[in-house]
Amino acid sequence: MLAQTTRTTRAPLATQAEVDALGTLITEDEAAVSDAPTYQPEAAGLLLLLGLLLLSPQKQPK
Repeated sequence: MLAQTTRTTRAPLATQAEVDALGTLITEDEAAVSDAPTYQPEAAGLLLLLGLLLLSPQKQPK
């Protein structure tokens, strides 16, 4: 069986300001960061309902 060793660095990989900035980006809403619309599943359901209503027969059953 082969043994694998890893080396750790003693110097920090990021400053505290960089860690704080990353934490802020992670917790912010997507639209606040990129101005992209956020996903809203209820909008997809509304579009599906509208499509089904438009495809339904217009005559009332006898």
